[in-house]
Amino acid sequence: MSTVVQLRGVRVGAGRVKIAASLTSATSAELASEAGRVVAAGADLAEWRADYLLAADPDHALEELPDRLRPHLGDLPLLATVRSEVEGGQVRLTDAEYAAHTAALLRAGDVDAIDLELARRPVLAELAAEAAGAGIRVVVSQHHVTGTPPAAQIVEQLGQMAQAGADIVKIAVTARGPQDVLELLAATTRAAAELAVPVITMAMGPAGLVSRLCGEVFGSAVTFGAVDRASAPGQIDIGQLKDVVQIVHEHGHPASRSQ
Repeated sequence: MSTVVQLRGVRVGAGRVKIAASLTSATSAELASEAGRVVAAGADLAEWRADYLLAADPDHALEELPDRLRPHLGDLPLLATVRSEVEGGQVRLTDAEYAAHTAALLRAGDVDAIDLELARRPVLAELAAEAAGAGIRVVVSQHHVTGTPPAAQIVEQLGQMAQAGADIVKIAVTARGPQDVLELLAATTRAAAELAVPVITMAMGPAGLVSRLCGEVFGSAVTFGAVDRASAPGQIDIGQLKDVVQIVHEHGHPASRSQ
């Protein structure tokens, strides 16, 4: 049974699956405007994909942005992410470059959680420790952009994330067909039962849409929707997503209604 992680007023791992939306604009002004639209859309969490900004301006001072975003986000929790190109992001970085950009985000104010890629093992432990020291929650993630590993491997990777100091573990796979989705959902159910941290999983691509809609039933704590544009294959409009996950919460998962 996983614990609950508090991000401002949002309890990740308790009750209804939480809905996150990504900020993907490439300038400070556009990001501020996008943040307002994410709040208006009713997201539970905002993820700032800083790699979009870095792709447009590699020398941008990332630590300045969260303070500028906060007035537009209100009390919405902010997850900061630098997604590597190999995991579906916009920038190709060495481990040292990745660590430098992520450390800049950790020094910024108003960041509630940081995404750290499991593949960045040479710098992962140091970044996780720095985040913990700053009181910032750690989401350790892995994104399989070409396919779906077997369920046992997915569970193993989620366990490695927990061992690496994650407060929340996240894995995304690319579904080529129904069997891939079944592998992911089976792994989600097992990991949610075995790990002492909230689990986030999703299958990207059209075949994986059901995992974004019904993940709560299988133990996933957060799903991602789109406001202006999708940041990953298979994301749908947040308004449509909210309607479906509420139906699933009320009728498809009796245990969740008691929380």
